[in-house]
This record gives sequence, C-alpha cells and structure tokens, in this order.
Amino acid sequence: MKRPFGVTIIAVLAFFGAAILALGAAGFFFVAFMGMTGGDSGDPASVAIAGMGVAGGFSLLVLAGVAGCLAIGVLELREWARIVSVASIAAGIGFTILSLFAVRRYVVLPAVPSIYCHLLVVTTAVWMLAYLLLPRVKQVFSAVTARPAH
Repeated sequence: MKRPFGVTIIAVLAFFGAAILALGAAGFFFVAFMGMTGGDSGDPASVAIAGMGVAGGFSLLVLAGVAGCLAIGVLELREWARIVSVASIAAGIGFTILSLFAVRRYVVLPAVPSIYCHLLVVTTAVWMLAYLLLPRVKQVFSAVTARPAH
C-alpha cells in the first residue's frame, strides 16, 4: 500500500525533532565538559553543573533515539508507531499549553514571540493528531501491519 504524503511529512517532522534533541544533548555534554575541565572544576557548583550536564545530555540523547525510531516506524507504516505518535502528540499538546502559562513570569522571554511559537507548535501538533486519526490513515497503518512479513 502506498504511504500517504501526510505520513511522510509527520515522519520528517519527527526526524527534525530527533535532530533538535540530539543537538540539545550535544550542548548539555559541552556544558558538562566545560564544568569538568575549567579552572574551578573542583568547585562543588562546577561538579553539580557537570553532573546535570551529563544527565541532561544523556536524557536528551535517549529521547532523540526514541524519536528517530518512532519516525522510522511511521515511515514503515507500523501500527505501534501510529499509536505511540498519537499518544506523544496529545501529551505534547498538553505540555505545550501548560508551558505557555508556566513561563509567563519570566521577563527574559518576550510575550508575543513566545505565544506565536507556542501557537505554531500546537497548530502543527493538532494537524498531526487529526491526520493520524483519520479513518483512511488508520486503515493504511493497520493494513500494512496485518500483512505478513516475507
């Protein structure tokens, strides 16, 4: 069965998200490296920052791997990937809306760009969620998953 174009777009967005997570992990590892090798590397604050950098970098690296595997599953039209994507997107919408209200007190984030970016993310996620829940898209995923492997 032919993969719908919207599914390809969703997989590309998932790969893009995995790349951003991997770049974030690299940033965390860089901060950890700087904390471990700087002139004040024995300072308890530097040790704590290095530890948080390693933990944050590892966490983001794991999430990047999960996002990459999920994108591959979506490209291969696996039903488990559609279900996990729907759950992840729904949770992401909720957390994005929550973060919009949680960061309002931070002065360093201008309100208009923050609201615009949050609305862009939520709009994209709602489209992805609605698309993956379309009956014809669900049918494509279930038809490919039900087909025996050769």
